[in-house]
Amino acid sequence: MHFSYPILLVLALVGYSYGATKTKCQVVQALRNQNVPDSDLRDWLCLVKHESNYRYDVVGTNSNGSKDYGIFQMNSNYFCGRPSGTSSSTCWRVNTYGCADSCTSFTNSDISNDANCAVRVKNCGGFGKWYGWRNHCSNVQGSEYDYSTC
Repeated sequence: MHFSYPILLVLALVGYSYGATKTKCQVVQALRNQNVPDSDLRDWLCLVKHESNYRYDVVGTNSNGSKDYGIFQMNSNYFCGRPSGTSSSTCWRVNTYGCADSCTSFTNSDISNDANCAVRVKNCGGFGKWYGWRNHCSNVQGSEYDYSTC
């Protein structure tokens, strides 16, 4: 009987490790809700894969002391937690003030505000603002980023 406890512990840990992830189709839906064209979805899925591996609770620390938050890894120096953050889509406002979101709001299971901010950032400077995209996704190919079933 004492063998069941380790098995339960392993199952609980496995469940926990997947509990903070989104599926590919959940990410696609959040992006489509922001009017992202299907032609961009492979790039977005690749970005999410390489920035957070579909985890929405990720907080990464950078060498300059800034942090990256959530499924799209939004940077605290530029895009979240700023007192003058904007809800505007005007690029000079987005690039100057970032989004009007707290950084921790990007680490909860509701990724709609994350997608809203990430899409505005991308529309004002391209995918190149994300190292994960720059390093892995400039020529996205393969079935891993297929979204046709979503």
